[in-house]
Amino acid sequence: MTIKLQSELNIRHVAELKGLLTEALNSDAAIILDASEVDGADAAGLQLLVAFIRQASLKKRPVEWHKPAEGFLSTVKLMGLNDALEIQI
Repeated sequence: MTIKLQSELNIRHVAELKGLLTEALNSDAAIILDASEVDGADAAGLQLLVAFIRQASLKKRPVEWHKPAEGFLSTVKLMGLNDALEIQI
């Protein structure tokens, strides 16, 4: 299951994204997060992704990142979340 993240990963989109992430965790499909168009992210958006990655890990469900955008990677690195999000920078 591929989840395409919106260009702005922020508090306005957290509820919708949470539903998609929950659906992915409950399915048997491979989980791919497409962050290719994410330009910005706030604390709420990143917090949701960290919680999701932790839940996926507990359920032994691998998560693959698809072409994270440079802006997203810069924010993740700045916040020190690359390990928590399991993103290679």
